[in-house]
Amino acid sequence: MPLGTGSCSAVHRGFLSGLAPLAKLSSLVETQKFRDCKVAVKHALNLGDHEVEQLFREIEAMKILEYNRNVISMLGWQMLDDKPAIVFELAEEDLLRYVKLQKLKERKEIPFKILISILWQIAKGIEFIAPKDIVHRDLAARNVLLTNGLQVKISDFGLAVINNSCMKESSLPKRLPVRWLSIEAIVEKLFSEKSDVWAFGVLMYEVFSLGKDPYEGIETRKMLQFLRSGERMSRPELATNEMYEIMCHYWEENVETRPMFTELVAKLHDVLEGESGYSKYYGELEQLEEQEVSGSSNENNSITFEELDDDIL
Repeated sequence: MPLGTGSCSAVHRGFLSGLAPLAKLSSLVETQKFRDCKVAVKHALNLGDHEVEQLFREIEAMKILEYNRNVISMLGWQMLDDKPAIVFELAEEDLLRYVKLQKLKERKEIPFKILISILWQIAKGIEFIAPKDIVHRDLAARNVLLTNGLQVKISDFGLAVINNSCMKESSLPKRLPVRWLSIEAIVEKLFSEKSDVWAFGVLMYEVFSLGKDPYEGIETRKMLQFLRSGERMSRPELATNEMYEIMCHYWEENVETRPMFTELVAKLHDVLEGESGYSKYYGELEQLEEQEVSGSSNENNSITFEELDDDIL
């Protein structure tokens, strides 16, 4: 079975023999671990131009990004059966599946500080990406991978916009995730770091709702009207008022009033390290719950790679 299958590509486990091209080309000591290791191999499901274009777009983005601890590392790539195959470091869990598994726990067993740490790491990853003029455009819980140690790895750059600090497209790709898009992205087809900020707010909703679909109960065709009227998603169960206010700030219609990712990193770091710790968090949740109650009382498929050529990264 594949590790994952999307509309255009599939990911399988593989094994990389020798030192990865990334490790050969990088001077960073962190990359030297990518040798004789298990990997994830991503390849197009079809030979169509759209599928292949997305993989080449992802390859180009990964070349620019090289290495960051909170971004999935491309170890190399090569052509297989006339289609590009990308070799990534292996991270078997995804954030959406992780938060959905938390539903099985009692509320006080859900690790608040871990959830905030994950969000902070995602913000750190995008903070690294944004100055390189890359807009992710598909920032969602399903595209955030986690290692066994719960280290974040932002993945899936197939829809990324490269070398554009603010990009307007003539038409929207059909695969763009409408429920994660900002108003200006839907209306003006305009993408920037600030549209990724909006998507990050939606990702926060996914985390604090333990994997609920965004805008549940609202038809996609009615979403723009909903947002334009000033409506936003309600506070998810595990979000405190402080967290919900942060989310709503990310969903400001005015692009200029939304924060940059540098600000998000600082804010989440303060929450993680400050007084908004475990006991305070659950104390506030209990108060919110009481208010709501009173208010409503009336390894199978595998691909093995021998040492990849140095010039394919």
